[in-house]
Amino acid sequence: MNEKYSEIESLLFDWEAGTISDADLVRLQTLLKEDPEARKFYVQWQMLTTALDLQPHAAQPSLPDNLPSRPLLQQAKPSSFSWASIAAFALAACVLLSVGLLWSFLAGGNGSTPIASNGGTEVKENTSQGIAILTRLVEPAWPEGQPSRQVGEALTSGRFQLDEGLAQIEFFCGATIVLEGPADIELESSTQALVRQGKIRAIVPPAARGFSLDTDKMKVVDLGTEFGMAVSTDAVEVQVFDGEVELQPLSKDVRRITTGQGVSVGKTGDLTDSATQPEAFIGIPELESLSLQQNKQRYAQWKNWSDSIRSDPRLVTYYAFDQLTDWQRRLTCEVMPTNRDLDGAIIGAKVVEGRWPEKSSLEFKQPADRVRVNIPGQFKSLTFSCWTRIDSLDRMYNSLFLTDSYDKGEPHWQILDSGQLYFSVRPVDRVNKDGPRDFKALSPSFWNPTLQGKWIHLAVTCDWDSRTIIHYLNGKELSRHIVPVEQMPASAQIGTASIGNWELPTLPDAEFAVRNLNGRIDEFMIFSSALTSDEIQDIYDHGKP
Repeated sequence: MNEKYSEIESLLFDWEAGTISDADLVRLQTLLKEDPEARKFYVQWQMLTTALDLQPHAAQPSLPDNLPSRPLLQQAKPSSFSWASIAAFALAACVLLSVGLLWSFLAGGNGSTPIASNGGTEVKENTSQGIAILTRLVEPAWPEGQPSRQVGEALTSGRFQLDEGLAQIEFFCGATIVLEGPADIELESSTQALVRQGKIRAIVPPAARGFSLDTDKMKVVDLGTEFGMAVSTDAVEVQVFDGEVELQPLSKDVRRITTGQGVSVGKTGDLTDSATQPEAFIGIPELESLSLQQNKQRYAQWKNWSDSIRSDPRLVTYYAFDQLTDWQRRLTCEVMPTNRDLDGAIIGAKVVEGRWPEKSSLEFKQPADRVRVNIPGQFKSLTFSCWTRIDSLDRMYNSLFLTDSYDKGEPHWQILDSGQLYFSVRPVDRVNKDGPRDFKALSPSFWNPTLQGKWIHLAVTCDWDSRTIIHYLNGKELSRHIVPVEQMPASAQIGTASIGNWELPTLPDAEFAVRNLNGRIDEFMIFSSALTSDEIQDIYDHGKP
């Protein structure tokens, strides 16, 4: 968690318990007065605390970050007054009280007079950056010191290097290039790139006419065509496979070449005619075929790893989500030796494609979609591992794995709409309102629009001996949290729970919180120990698409 927010949370706990000092109260007032994000955190903190304390059957509506932006409550049905209604009113009261107390803090009071205020929070539209998208990679090797790129990544202006392999880049103007390593190009805009080295096949439809590839010897401007370019330290070669391009050599006259024509430029800068060889430049059909072969190889490699991990004695349950048939309603637990009591029940979720075309996954879209499991036992440490594709974080809480009642020793693992990973274990019985609250291990926000629709690996470890919770994203540590002694139960238990959702309505007309994941899951594991960072990285390396 951000250090500033950790301080605010600590001050709020002291204030709520009535143990806050005058100096700390002044500090809290100052933070809330001067920082809009701190005020927003305060209101969310109050709602989060109240939401987890409500009755299990109660509805907990998804609340917006900017409270005044839309109504908080739906009108209650005159004929029905249930726990859901009570919970909704309780949560609304908490919101009004939280905002009122916030106003009281800003006025310099002691938090005793609830007065409604919008806190001055401004709704901001999500933004992204980029001039092109990386749409395919086949066996890439990256230069030392350069981070690896991912399919679906938005590319901004700057250098793009590839030691080996193939990459397909689609510019926002509509032009597509297939780049063969070793290659070194500079992305300059959505209509232009500088090529220092490499072989390129460019596909430029009429809408992208004017797209250009520059070199230190000449500029190649497309006039609606498909052409190849090979650039080395000694020469530049251009071949037109369809249409027409304009060549603008340095200190030479402009020249146009059309279908079937080729030109090379040597050290002297003179243009020399050459024959075309379309087969020497890999195009989109060939790249697609190579990509499919690569997918099959990676799926086979994952399959071998998956078969071997099933016998790990620390594995509590393992759902591979593989080879599911349409509308299969039983999710097999793959742990060896076999224990059919650990099989999950699929409700609503549809069988769709997973990380590779050969692999299946489950898609969670509707509020009722979930996988029901029942996992017995007591645990002194836990690791949760999940491959997921998130389409949107449009709920206040987006479920990964939640126990039904969230009682003593039971874990909850989810993602907030802010993009923070959230893991907690309740330290006392649910009915005990005077005991310590659960420790909320909130990671920094990892979510950004470029991750939408991509497969990512999430993991969290909880070690009882060191009282440490660690969040992981794609094999790398995201955040580390130390749980205070009084907020750590003696052990953990799971029992009945849901993957990708929460709550099982127990009354005929019961409402339930909308917490289903909006996306897909195609692998889920629970271990009875806190895996090391190397072991988490190994899971990611064997499973990355």
